[in-house]
Amino acid sequence: MSKEAKTQPCPECGGLMRHEKHEDVLVYKEQSRTIKTLGWWCTKCGEAILTGEPLVAHEKAFQQFKAEVDGVLGPAEVAKIRTALGLSQRKASELLGGGPRAFQKYESGTQALSVAMSHLLRLLAKDPKRLRELSGPATVKVPRAHQSQKKPPEPASASRAT
Repeated sequence: MSKEAKTQPCPECGGLMRHEKHEDVLVYKEQSRTIKTLGWWCTKCGEAILTGEPLVAHEKAFQQFKAEVDGVLGPAEVAKIRTALGLSQRKASELLGGGPRAFQKYESGTQALSVAMSHLLRLLAKDPKRLRELSGPATVKVPRAHQSQKKPPEPASASRAT
């Protein structure tokens, strides 16, 4: 028994759209990559409608492609380094910056990584001990003997005229 292909009219040209995997070309900075994407594809004008998981996968593929073109870490590499450093997404965001949900966005492919953050993560991946330096200045108690002791100025002695 064969399944009939799902179809719907194209909102752009009125042509026939089929729900199927189709080749899609990603273009960024004059470079391109072809990926297979599940979605509604118009047989007449080529318009596509992506929703749900296929849309998320498409966006992640684009972010990975963009990262490669820009020479920065991609979502999977960010997650791998963060995990190797023993940081939660929240803690990584607090220590390294980018906002409270930055690493969730980097790793899900919804936010591109900056060149600076990419450099920082690469450096930390090579020398994880340096992470301790980013946790803020250590609180150092100065022994009392070394604290400057300022005494209030003594009142000037006034001479009384008699």
